[in-house]
Amino acid sequence: MKPCLSPQKVTWMLCALAGCLPCGILAQVETVKPAVPAIEPGLEQAVKWPWQVEPSAPADWGLPVEVPVEAQAGAMPSKPAGATSPARGTPKGPPATMVEHVVVKGDSLIKIANANGVTVDQIRIFNDLKNDRIVIGQVVKVPGESDIKTMVDAALAAEKEAAKDPAKNKEKTKKAPSPVREEPPVLIATKPHRALPPAAWGAASLVLIQAFLDRQGFTIGPIDGTAGPVYDAAYKAFEKAHPGELHTPEGQPSAAMKAIGGPYAEYVLTAADMRWISPHPGSDVSGRGKGRAAEPPPTFEELTRETFMAYRSGWEFVAERFHAAESFLRHINPGVKNPNAPGAVFLVPNVVPFEIENALTEPLQPAADPQAPISASMLGVSRLVIRRGDVVVASMPVSAARPGLHGRKIWKILEVIPRPVFTSMGDPAAPKTIPYRFHAGPNNPAGILWINLAKSGDPKPLPYGLHGTSIPGSMTKQESIGGFRMTNWDIARAVRLLPAGTELRWE
Repeated sequence: MKPCLSPQKVTWMLCALAGCLPCGILAQVETVKPAVPAIEPGLEQAVKWPWQVEPSAPADWGLPVEVPVEAQAGAMPSKPAGATSPARGTPKGPPATMVEHVVVKGDSLIKIANANGVTVDQIRIFNDLKNDRIVIGQVVKVPGESDIKTMVDAALAAEKEAAKDPAKNKEKTKKAPSPVREEPPVLIATKPHRALPPAAWGAASLVLIQAFLDRQGFTIGPIDGTAGPVYDAAYKAFEKAHPGELHTPEGQPSAAMKAIGGPYAEYVLTAADMRWISPHPGSDVSGRGKGRAAEPPPTFEELTRETFMAYRSGWEFVAERFHAAESFLRHINPGVKNPNAPGAVFLVPNVVPFEIENALTEPLQPAADPQAPISASMLGVSRLVIRRGDVVVASMPVSAARPGLHGRKIWKILEVIPRPVFTSMGDPAAPKTIPYRFHAGPNNPAGILWINLAKSGDPKPLPYGLHGTSIPGSMTKQESIGGFRMTNWDIARAVRLLPAGTELRWE
């Protein structure tokens, strides 16, 4: 009989296997966090006023900074097909396509893996190797991005098939002639610039699960290496949709989870990234719900004075790019001294990055496919569930911007407003001649985009939509303006699954 393992029990077991402190113990020794304000800082009066949303021009998306041509978004040099090491200053990762490496004197699997941005496990599986032994002249195939995805999909399919017939799987286990040597856990998918700090080791087993869930579309909001209600909801939603695909019956990570390459990767801040980071970054941004108390939170006057609502620091930019809580990113990167300058190296969760420079490439919404109809459900204003036919393809956290904001029965997904700008005349009792504006940017209260919503049978958009947020770490705790919020990285993925006209059912 397959044992029943709760997310917390699995976490303890994996931590024991990794030889590290469980994350719950780690959390107990951290300092107590300060109380979170009830309203998003800077919006204390603004939440009482009516606001209108409209799109901004693509030319206004980003800060006007000088970026070398070779470092501009879309012009980043890609790795040549036969490369054995990534271009200097660019993030390491797998090659675009499969690479054949001829073994020379001094080579090892780990050396080949590190040079090509893959893991030893990925090379071993791809080449059907029984051990790590290689010889001079041997051709070792390095898997490309599509090959790695195929291996993950194959592992998921195999585990699903095995779950259908546990007796057959048990019989295969009995026939094994000898136990398989337990491999040490892989913690980072790319060659690290420095040793991993103890904080990263301590959270590794849970970060691996959270990163894997995130890659599958079952997200927890900001990855923080700790368990909690949002993590439990994502874990249980994936288990219900894909039973037995997270762990083996013994509670170890599944082959599909191992195939992503480890819980962490590294990211090197580039010159092109400066387009999204304020030229006067603060050392901390706790007022925005993403860091520790150091600088005063922004005021309403400061927010409305910004012509582009950029990230307030490199910390904030990298945290959002890799779906992490900023406080957790700081915790696992104690050696980062200058986070706001190109060349800074960050240890990050091993997720598919949210690339703000490419997130709004048109078309944003897909065309409806009658053969694979899309439907969406809002579960208690806490999770958005998206289905293709009867299959759940995404489950993401949601929160209301205003207390009591809710829907009933069936609504409809309408068109998208990219790069939203908020406009208000202020207090309705004493309106201004010149309106207030929150300009476009990732730190706009509506984030990077807004999806219009309507009640069933009424084509008129409601005054509240489904949109991003500037406070991913506090969107369940702080009141703001807008409607129903998701993290910027989740809304960027959700919009590409939701054709205009999709039904949104409230449950």
